[in-house]
Amino acid sequence: MHMRRGLILFLILLISVPLLAQQTGAIHGTVLAIDGSALPGVTVEASSNVLPQPRVTVTDGAGNYRLPALQPGAYTVQYTLGGMQTVTRKAEVLLGQDAAADVKMGAAAVSESITVTAGTTLVDKESTAISSGLSNEQIQALPVAQEYRDLQKLIPGVQYTQDTIRGPSAGASGQDNVYLFDGANVTMPLFGVLVAEPSTHDIAQVNVVRGGAKAIDFDRAGGFLIDSASKSGANKFFGLLSYQVLKHDFIADQKGVVNSRFQQDRDWATVSLGGPILPDRLFFYGSYYRPNFTKQNQSNLYGSLPQFESKRNEEFGKLTFTPTSSWLVNGSYRHSHREDTAASFGPSAAPTTGQGSETTLQIASLEASKVISPKSFATFKYTDFKNPGGGRPSGTADVTVSTALGTHLDINNLDRLGLLTVPTLLGNNPTQDAFRQAIIDKYGYLSNGVRTGGGTVGFYPDLRDDDSFFRKSGQLGYNYILGSTVTHDLHAGYQRYEDSEDLFRTSNGFGRISAVTTCPASACGTSKPAFLQANFQQQSVGAPKIHSEFHSQNIELNDTIHMNNWSFNVGVMASNDTLYGQGLKKADNLAGFVKSPGTKYKMHEVKFGDEIQPRLGATWAYNGADTVFASYARYNQAANSDARAASWDRNLSRTISAFFDANGNLIGAQPVRSSSGKLFVSGIKPPRIDEYMIGTARQFTGKLSSRLYGRYRHGTHYWEDTNNDARLLFNPPSGIPRELYIPDLAARVTAIGSGSSYVIAELDGAFTKYYEATAETEYHGAKNFVRGSYTWSHYYGNFDQDNSTNNNDQSIFIGSSNIADDAGRQLWNNRYGDLRGDRRHQLKVYGTQSLPWKATAGAFFVYQSGQPYELWSYLPYKTLTDSTSDTNRYAEPAGSRKTPAHHQLDLNYTQNFPLPKGLNLQLLADIFNVYDKQTGYNFENRVGTLGACTTNKCVDTGLVDKPSVNAPYARSFFDPRRYQIAARLQF
Repeated sequence: MHMRRGLILFLILLISVPLLAQQTGAIHGTVLAIDGSALPGVTVEASSNVLPQPRVTVTDGAGNYRLPALQPGAYTVQYTLGGMQTVTRKAEVLLGQDAAADVKMGAAAVSESITVTAGTTLVDKESTAISSGLSNEQIQALPVAQEYRDLQKLIPGVQYTQDTIRGPSAGASGQDNVYLFDGANVTMPLFGVLVAEPSTHDIAQVNVVRGGAKAIDFDRAGGFLIDSASKSGANKFFGLLSYQVLKHDFIADQKGVVNSRFQQDRDWATVSLGGPILPDRLFFYGSYYRPNFTKQNQSNLYGSLPQFESKRNEEFGKLTFTPTSSWLVNGSYRHSHREDTAASFGPSAAPTTGQGSETTLQIASLEASKVISPKSFATFKYTDFKNPGGGRPSGTADVTVSTALGTHLDINNLDRLGLLTVPTLLGNNPTQDAFRQAIIDKYGYLSNGVRTGGGTVGFYPDLRDDDSFFRKSGQLGYNYILGSTVTHDLHAGYQRYEDSEDLFRTSNGFGRISAVTTCPASACGTSKPAFLQANFQQQSVGAPKIHSEFHSQNIELNDTIHMNNWSFNVGVMASNDTLYGQGLKKADNLAGFVKSPGTKYKMHEVKFGDEIQPRLGATWAYNGADTVFASYARYNQAANSDARAASWDRNLSRTISAFFDANGNLIGAQPVRSSSGKLFVSGIKPPRIDEYMIGTARQFTGKLSSRLYGRYRHGTHYWEDTNNDARLLFNPPSGIPRELYIPDLAARVTAIGSGSSYVIAELDGAFTKYYEATAETEYHGAKNFVRGSYTWSHYYGNFDQDNSTNNNDQSIFIGSSNIADDAGRQLWNNRYGDLRGDRRHQLKVYGTQSLPWKATAGAFFVYQSGQPYELWSYLPYKTLTDSTSDTNRYAEPAGSRKTPAHHQLDLNYTQNFPLPKGLNLQLLADIFNVYDKQTGYNFENRVGTLGACTTNKCVDTGLVDKPSVNAPYARSFFDPRRYQIAARLQF
């Protein structure tokens, strides 16, 4: 009674705190007699070195049993019943998956036992989810780099990419993926990219769900969801010492980039230890990880540069506790601190202009599960994610910034005031050129013995560029099995999380200083001669930090129905998302707000009724072993950047331009045009992806299985900031209403006191479509493992979130990108076509082989089609805008061109040397990109840079690997061949 009251109180307290996926798997099955009749009352006990106490249950009247909430790992399951043979079965519990283990028991004529070994398979008779997993042993034997993001290359059907921030497209934008590390959501809050840097050394298992998800574990990923389970302690002590190294001379010459990221010396050191604190009750696991990168920067026009260094220290600790056999509790804490120094040098940047950064990652996690009865169990999880960080200059300017007229610049020490761009001569203004020549003579770089302008000296322009992210999250879940002949596996769950961002930027002194000729009338009252201009952050003169929040609540209900050889899934998830900005307070006026810098306000809410996400599926095991299946699912993607991008205080982080005369005295200043607060169009529906799938899976042998499936995904209701009058000014096609998005926007902005002429709208007719046919095969032998997949797909539409800037490998605003900004960027401006993530053909094969001389070999091969792109130019739209920016202005239909196809082979070899006292020495070598296939991608497509258009028409002139007039060229290349060696001592 006391225990029950304590549990109820505990759950009530948990609900009161901010409420992710349980890092467990399950075993289920049916126990039958030799004649096929059900055996009720059989005791089923699952034991493993990763589970402190065995988990025990009994079969029901139909012989069915379920062992939920098990630590991932290898299990021995024992079946006992008086008068019957004892049967043991080996089963692999995979993260997020439900392993099937059916047995038959005969009468015990003599005392004996039967042992059956179960292998992993692509056939799932209970779920339509397209999932795939790997164990730590497989990861270590494959040619996989140290960082978590490198595991993405192993996902069947998912685009192979070298983007380090934005994820790969998988039937949706790369910002629609969800990344969980040890169950904690490490997707960048608000932005939907992977910026955290967890490594692979602590991973026990990894699991990926690409589609067909149930309404379980709150899966809202429009792309894919990847998760991992960390290693746990065991009843015996074990440990690892590892050192890996990649020297710059292990790397082939890199195409295209002089100071490539692989011209570095890199090493990684790892120490880990696990074992019992209380045998059969409490286990511990801990690790220390230290990657260190250095690079001797090459000399540039200003001479020798300081050495680049990136240092990181990461500590991880985990406790696994089973106070009784029905409880499982895991608690962990990860802390990582990284510092980079002497980075960001250009070819004509002085040695003092470097920048560094400092970033911290902290993840605290507590999860618990309680098996209440053979028919029911409850789960809880809470995580606290903190990722503060920012950039730092190598040197600091000692000057006080002011916008007061008469503020003085020390003309004789301009390189101490910020980042000075050394001017060049005009040739037609003697007064200006005399002023500029003095600066060139003092700060220019030497070229043939002559001081030359065009370089930069001084200090990196940002003193603080702090962008810190936080997430508190958690969930409660309850499962109950109802029925016997026809069973209902009922699930209910509630999740709550809060994402937030703190943005604060200040300039290093006067920021960027450059030579000019005029102070515009908007800054000086009338146009006046000027000699210097400084651009610095407004937050340098007292503006507050920008705080943004995204709150989400999610409720899920799911019923998995088992009936003979059929399984049906009927589930639904409902979500409620609220965005909070900064800079307004409530008021009794037309807008309902007035401007109030620093004040938090409710910006927009999407109610539960607008985010209903059904999850329906059916699986038929037509011969008891092989299946056909079909499913429908809807996903409302959660990531959205508008909490910051549309926040009224966002304009407080913009730049101020200050103008100075020849004596360095300030004669005028003005804010640079920037975004400010935006209102939401009422009644907009949230973005969503609808997914339809049909497939079949077959178990050919106990070791070989395959599945074949087709999918269709349709994305709609996309949000973007756009001109309120875009439908009136920019020649939309018929069918789009010629009206303002918000008819009284001007009056609302006036009532507030300031604001933007842009609004957050659901763009008319925005859509994406994805067709896919995939065949997967998996073979598990005693000494080898092979997984292969081929995917044909077509990803097209008119809304390409992955193609909105010149460099897409970054954190792009979701809901406030370049899409629909001004003329030439609207959806009717050549936007329809193949999207950036389209890869029509893709083949992946990888696997491992154990060799007779205590060694393993691993390989990974990929082939995929090229990346679609198109030319960009403002010229076709010059009658509609005075902007001369080519960025994101399509001059031809989307995806009109493609980069070359890419293929690559990676290899791993691991040699074991058994040593006395249970020690094992491993020597490893990885070779990435064996054929040194440095395919070009990320092509320069801006006409103004290429000179490829002289009229409103752009001419196709082919592809080359280097810049030339009228020809797009590759700005990036797949990484060169490189070798990596390692030594590990295991015990």
